[in-house]
Amino acid sequence: MVIESIPKAVGMAFAVLVSLLVVMLLLRGKFNRRIGLVLLVASTLMGFLVFAPMLPNQFQVLLLGKTRQLGVPVALAAVVLFLFVAMAFVLGRSFCGYACPIGAVQELVYKLPGKKLTLHSKKITQAFRLVSLAAFLVLTLVFSLGMLNYLGVHDFFYLDFTWYFPVFLAIVVLAVFLYRPFCRLVCPYGTILSLAAIKGVFKLRRNDNCNECGECELVCPTSEAGATDLKQECYLCHRCVEACKRNAISYGRSKM
Repeated sequence: MVIESIPKAVGMAFAVLVSLLVVMLLLRGKFNRRIGLVLLVASTLMGFLVFAPMLPNQFQVLLLGKTRQLGVPVALAAVVLFLFVAMAFVLGRSFCGYACPIGAVQELVYKLPGKKLTLHSKKITQAFRLVSLAAFLVLTLVFSLGMLNYLGVHDFFYLDFTWYFPVFLAIVVLAVFLYRPFCRLVCPYGTILSLAAIKGVFKLRRNDNCNECGECELVCPTSEAGATDLKQECYLCHRCVEACKRNAISYGRSKM
């Protein structure tokens, strides 16, 4: 289904525009989940039509040295990958939240009805991410193997029904019940962005209107809505903002 004639640079430009659009709307208080849904659908379609902006995959390809598969100049790919790390540090994970097709398809299927499972221990999920990142780096840099290939990311979006296609299909099915399992447990590039987001300048924060009712914490699928949570796994899904009846959560920088 991927149209190879469409330059991968189009996907990268799309990622930048969507990520900045989300941030701009959040800053102005104009963002809502209907807008988010449109962006998620658009990003998913970009994945199936362009196989971009697949920054996790491009990160892998770059490390493997298979530069012809990038579809863009090596320098541009490296700059874009670094750009989104810097954006995560300053603006949070708007790319992961709405521009990445891998994350978008999981976010969309999580909206389907079904009993939702919760990973309560953030220490366990963080440890799992770090182990996955370490395994990814060893496989790529030492053994020249692409972990994401075996997880079926490429085959799923290319609709290439190989032995690896069912692996990512199973991840997508799991995402109906467990929020973004690939993003939160496996994605190597996402792990790097999550580390950058810990010290993020702009985040969804509580203001003086907060009365500690806990409604935001009940709806947060990653348990990042607490007043002291680092927001490293905040995908700006906006559930906390919509659950708050006191307009006590807004996107902005710390007052400190």
